[in-house]
Amino acid sequence: MSKKFILFIIALIILVSYLFSFEKVLVNKIYMLNSSISSAYIKLFIFSTETINKYFNQLDYIDQLKKSNEMNLQYKSMYEKKVQEIVELNKNLNLSLDKEVQYEKVKVLSYYSFDNHSKVLIDKNNIVPDKIYPLITLDGFSAGIVLTKNEKSVAYLNENKKCNYTVFIGKNDTPGITSGANDDGNIIIKYVPIWKEIQMGNEVITSSMDSIFPYGVKVGTVVDIQVFENTKEVLVKPYAKTLGMRNFFITHDTNSSI
Repeated sequence: MSKKFILFIIALIILVSYLFSFEKVLVNKIYMLNSSISSAYIKLFIFSTETINKYFNQLDYIDQLKKSNEMNLQYKSMYEKKVQEIVELNKNLNLSLDKEVQYEKVKVLSYYSFDNHSKVLIDKNNIVPDKIYPLITLDGFSAGIVLTKNEKSVAYLNENKKCNYTVFIGKNDTPGITSGANDDGNIIIKYVPIWKEIQMGNEVITSSMDSIFPYGVKVGTVVDIQVFENTKEVLVKPYAKTLGMRNFFITHDTNSSI
């Protein structure tokens, strides 16, 4: 075998080895390139997904804030309306308690009987027998009467049929007597003279003609007038809803005015 042939074989072996090494390096390079591309794609996908989710989450949050803001504005409007109504009501009613009158605060202890919520026991111990006391709300409205029953202090609220005291209706001081309330909570005024002029919306106050209430305690306003053969009957929307109230005033001074 000639030397040239041997050199050729050696050169061929070296060349083949080099080619295989180059292919391996090339494959590694391609694999590394593919890995970089795949990693970049995955990162881009994750970033895009997170961005989209964040965008839609922000839209949902903005929508929730918008709805919450609308509800808050509605509540604010309702609150301001109620506050204004209360201000106007207090202004129209001119609520006040005469500082010259001696008031005593009393508290409801319980119902006198469970089947009648308009008759309650109060924590007044020194009630004079056979004397009727006026019951007045803390903001100065008529609430009922107080007397003794079985040595207990019992309050008959405006809704009770036995809650009877004299009133004047309107500017002409048309007389009448309270006689409980109807199913709508309106106080019934009986024995109103048929010849007396009464109008819807007339204010009703206590007259003091029965020596129970001082003169001028506000009762309510006329909402209905019924004319019978010899008399009138008037329904009055009370300023005070006494059922469920726990605190009241009473006074011994029935000859003064409020």
